[in-house]
Amino acid sequence: MFAPKVLNILIISNSLFVMEVPSILLNRILSEMAKKNGSDLHLAVGSSPMIRVDGKFSAMEGYEMMTSEILSKISETFLSPEEIVKLKDNKSLVLVKNIANFRFRINIFFQKGLLSLSFHYISSVIKSFPELGLSESGANFLKINSGLLVIAGAYNSGKTTTAVSFIEEINKTSVKNIVTIEDPIECLFISKQSLITQRQVGSDVKTVIDGLKYCFNEDVDIVYLNEIKDEEVFDQAMIKIFELASGNSLVILEINTDSSIKVLEKILAGVSRKMTPEAARYNLADILAGVIVQKLVRKRGGGLALAGEILLNNYAAKALIREGKIYQLESIMQTSKKEGMITMEKSLANLIESGEVRREDI
Repeated sequence: MFAPKVLNILIISNSLFVMEVPSILLNRILSEMAKKNGSDLHLAVGSSPMIRVDGKFSAMEGYEMMTSEILSKISETFLSPEEIVKLKDNKSLVLVKNIANFRFRINIFFQKGLLSLSFHYISSVIKSFPELGLSESGANFLKINSGLLVIAGAYNSGKTTTAVSFIEEINKTSVKNIVTIEDPIECLFISKQSLITQRQVGSDVKTVIDGLKYCFNEDVDIVYLNEIKDEEVFDQAMIKIFELASGNSLVILEINTDSSIKVLEKILAGVSRKMTPEAARYNLADILAGVIVQKLVRKRGGGLALAGEILLNNYAAKALIREGKIYQLESIMQTSKKEGMITMEKSLANLIESGEVRREDI
């Protein structure tokens, strides 16, 4: 049920126009988005609200084009004075807010000198592994006590959902000390069997590096880091991650890329600035637990299906990584099906053969 319209008269450039109160307008749009099971909302000057549902992008009906004044007023309804200053200084801001009884990751930025906003819905329900559609070999990563597990995929591939599900499963079934280092914190955990400490970069800890240094001084079993967008910070963090993963900690790291090979190339490119390429390869071969790469595909009849590539660091994979033959890992995944490995191409083919998705939607 939509909120009633409340009107507000604004004076801009000596002219009058009537608009809905910004907070109510935003709540109404977000509530409608939630009803349609939308994942993302985009607001830009000169366009009506745009929504993504099951991967399909379309305009929301019944709304006029957004103006610069409306978007400025909308942003002011949920930004703190400190955040407004930060946006003005940095020209972009990523944060998580609860609005209209829903939780969103919000990206605020400028384009052509005009404000734009995007909202990504964060579900309050943490899905289990079976609900996600992950393979059994993916669930086997729960048994690992140390090393580096990478969960990768493009934007909106569900990699954070999988990481959160992974942590929650451990939280429910094992007694572990878990530390998350996030920018921003998306899902709020409640400690169950495990103790979960969530630290947000910028407020709870100054930098990702400081957060990782803290883990060396604590009895930490599992460290989770969401995507590190800054390339320089990523490179610096990887050295610390290597150190943690080579000890008694399991490090779960999100990376925005679409294949296991690209994941390893990105990691090696980062750490090679601090150690020789050979040392980087040998260290990675020793600490790598595995890689999960995800892609969400539209299902027949609505909804999204999960396609997943899984690389396990078995003896053959270790040898190729040490030798620098990363490009040959795909053949290992193709011939190691019995161990639980699978390529993205095969995973997508399985979804097509099952009739769950159409080839044209891949």
